[in-house]
Amino acid sequence: MKKLLLLLLFCAVCTANAQQSVARQWNEVLLDAIRSDYARPTVHARNLYHSSVVMYDAWALFDDSAQTVFLGQTYGNYDCNFNGILQPENLDTARHEIMSYALYRLLIHRFSTSPGATETLNNVQDLFLSFGYDPLFISTDYSTGSYAALGNYLGNEMIAFGNQDGSNEDLEYG
Repeated sequence: MKKLLLLLLFCAVCTANAQQSVARQWNEVLLDAIRSDYARPTVHARNLYHSSVVMYDAWALFDDSAQTVFLGQTYGNYDCNFNGILQPENLDTARHEIMSYALYRLLIHRFSTSPGATETLNNVQDLFLSFGYDPLFISTDYSTGSYAALGNYLGNEMIAFGNQDGSNEDLEYG
């Protein structure tokens, strides 16, 4: 319950106080993707929740009073292992990079077969590139201290979790 309250608080703070935050920008791309997809309220509630968890964990990772929800936790019988990463010199830059790589991977995966996939994938790509990030960087080896690799790892772990959580995502939720 405490984790859910922290997550909801995080989303409310991002929406209310940081109109141009990286979380807000990714949420806008996600909402556009949902509008271009089939009307599937439960699927999109799941997409919103999973993207929020990923962004919250990227933030909580470097906050002494917060605890991650997914990264380094057992979540719904899924172990999302995490061996730690060095504290960044610039927290905002590290969080931005982790969130962006994670959301890039997650949204490309979740909306690649959407009826609006062309527009959605272009929006995802455009936002990602506007930050100066490299979509061809796919390493998940964050042991090197790479926050981009940690974002890729976190995105891939959420994808893996979603493939085994009983939602039948791999069968189009049928």
